[in-house]
Amino acid sequence: MLIAILMVIVATGCHKDDTESPAEPKVEYKTTTINIDVILPQEVRDEWQPTIDWALENIASAQKNLNSRIALNLRYHDEDKEDLDRLAYDLTHPAEDDDTCHAIIGPYHSSNAPTILRYAGRNRLPVVMPTCTSSELQRTNARNTYAWFLTESDITQCEMVVTAAVSIKDQNIALLYTDDTYGQSFRDWIGYYAAEQQRNFVGMTAYDAGTDLTAFMSEIMPKTENKGLCMCFALSNAGDYSEAMDKVRNYLLDKGELENFFALNEIFTDVALDATVVDNDDLLFTYGLSPMGSPVYGFPQSYEARFGKQSLNGFANVYDALTLIALGAAHQQVNGENCKVAGRQVTYNEAPFNPTLTDHIRSVVACESGATAGWNLNGLTLAFSEIAAGKEVSIVGATGSLNFDEETHTKILNTNYMLWTSHFKNDGTGEYHREVKPLVYLSTEGSSTQASTTTLWQMDKKYWSQTIEDIKVNHNLPPANDRWAVVISPSTTWSNYRHQADAFAMYQLLRSHGYDDEHIVLIVEDNLADDSRNIYPGQIFVERSDEAASTDKFINDDVRRGAVVDYHFSDLKPDDLADIMLGRKSDRLPHVIDANSGSDVLFFWSGHGGSQEGPLWGNEDASQYFGRQRIKSIIEEMDAADKYRRILFAIETCYSGKWGEALEGLPDVLVMTAATSTETSKADMYDSKLGVYLSNAFARTFRRQIAQKPNISIYNLYRELFRTTKGSHVSIYNQTNYGSVYEDNMQEYFQ
Repeated sequence: MLIAILMVIVATGCHKDDTESPAEPKVEYKTTTINIDVILPQEVRDEWQPTIDWALENIASAQKNLNSRIALNLRYHDEDKEDLDRLAYDLTHPAEDDDTCHAIIGPYHSSNAPTILRYAGRNRLPVVMPTCTSSELQRTNARNTYAWFLTESDITQCEMVVTAAVSIKDQNIALLYTDDTYGQSFRDWIGYYAAEQQRNFVGMTAYDAGTDLTAFMSEIMPKTENKGLCMCFALSNAGDYSEAMDKVRNYLLDKGELENFFALNEIFTDVALDATVVDNDDLLFTYGLSPMGSPVYGFPQSYEARFGKQSLNGFANVYDALTLIALGAAHQQVNGENCKVAGRQVTYNEAPFNPTLTDHIRSVVACESGATAGWNLNGLTLAFSEIAAGKEVSIVGATGSLNFDEETHTKILNTNYMLWTSHFKNDGTGEYHREVKPLVYLSTEGSSTQASTTTLWQMDKKYWSQTIEDIKVNHNLPPANDRWAVVISPSTTWSNYRHQADAFAMYQLLRSHGYDDEHIVLIVEDNLADDSRNIYPGQIFVERSDEAASTDKFINDDVRRGAVVDYHFSDLKPDDLADIMLGRKSDRLPHVIDANSGSDVLFFWSGHGGSQEGPLWGNEDASQYFGRQRIKSIIEEMDAADKYRRILFAIETCYSGKWGEALEGLPDVLVMTAATSTETSKADMYDSKLGVYLSNAFARTFRRQIAQKPNISIYNLYRELFRTTKGSHVSIYNQTNYGSVYEDNMQEYFQ
């Protein structure tokens, strides 16, 4: 993309006084104007405007001695009022050359980013997002070189929230979250980090204006055992924080739980760093956590000295957004199509083939040699001078060290967070007003003035795992005479591709290890192969690579090939699964498992789960749980009728530990789950061409281990599942009623 040159050869005048001193030589320079479209809610723009003006002033002043200069022309759009789909189209389809959009800053909200990014991808228009922190948004754009994230995902903030709870000695953690893109990261990760830090996660619920919290508080407070509670608030609307806080406190006061009231701590996430929240006089015992400029490099201190108040969420990030775009444009002005990122010339296989502005920004941030230039005026003056001279320069930002990912160099790897509270401050006239009081700055890298998360954990962070004893159980089991398997995926939509794909892959694993179709009941919707979005018609993959064929049989292998689907999920009711498991044939259910007292049964389920009952009967929006009591009753009835010798459950859903807990106490039943009862299970193996996740780590490791070592001990399988499944804690349940997982191996279920 060519940069439009809007003003060329501007002459500076000279001053003539009465002494007729010689005229100063004329200095000719050219200015390249970069159009930046800023997409923010109006109130956010108003808050950020002093910082924006400060950055523009420094960018202009830093270039005053250069012959070639970059000017930034900002065009503002109200994120809350614009038709963002229409706006994104117009910005990427300019009517006039002078109207070209060279870069976008924003949007402010993660939920609006996919619309902008969808259009920006056509010409790799850089979209620099100061505050879009959704983990899912960042994951799905991980390889896009035009998608810039200047704050780490909310996975990190969730870790910081639990870190703060640990530091203030709270044993119990609960969560109020907004049921939207913003709240999703906290909902998905709070249980994981609570488990990592051996905190008791007592529950969570969605919240928006007007939500009654009585039932939720009644449920969680008995679980705290009067040992204190840290209530985490992750709400996308700043106006909801004070209201939700009042409801939590009023519940405790109304119930007369004064001890719990005074032991209550609240932690607000970044959105709460807002004047409407901070000015609340009731913020006693309340903490907040927000991304912040780096105190090591002086942005918060300089901001306060300049404006007389504390910098807030996004200030340092938007400052860096503007300076990075300007430096990238200066680099493009000097280097043109000769653009190298980390030493490699940038080329593309798809149009536009040549480097664009986003690549020149990448080149600037990827450089780790040359002079070090800071974010302030002196630093920017050095940076622009070095770039103009064709030299390399290492950039330090207002937000910190500006370490980006090695693949695209567009995703920030380190974010500074400020743990704050509010207090009354004398303004010098005898009047007091509320103000943010920084307590400590947190960082994932740490420094002399920033406490790394590891430091706050006293360097003893424990990677949570179960203690599994070597238990001998003698149930006088009869000899094994056959094997049966039930494989089910309740997901039916394209976006949940991975669940059906993992079910088909499990089917293929079973077929290659001793099972015939008579002994497998496969329940999937089977609607992916012919979906109009499938660019590989008729085929389904769990792992795919465009590189040379791999020795791994599952990579580029069509897992649907030859599969015999017994039931489409949408044709079944929950009660049908009991008939299938108990061998009750009918005209509608002709294929069931005909198990007996010598049968080993494998049960694999891949789908979504909810925080109340675990696995859902349907997609993520399903309102129906399969039910803990329902699955327990089925196995109890099988036990009473001698319908199994041993049963192994492998459950890949969020909160799958709910089923593990439900099946505790049943003889010869072992449950392996992808997550505990308080955690979500995370998708991985994203395929950018199909636009979906192909598999889950739990299922992938399970099939790889069995394919390589069908006689692997159950304990070693668990350890591999635990080690390779990220974002949740693989767990084993009911081993005390099953037997030694150290001695027993998977050959009872696979030849």
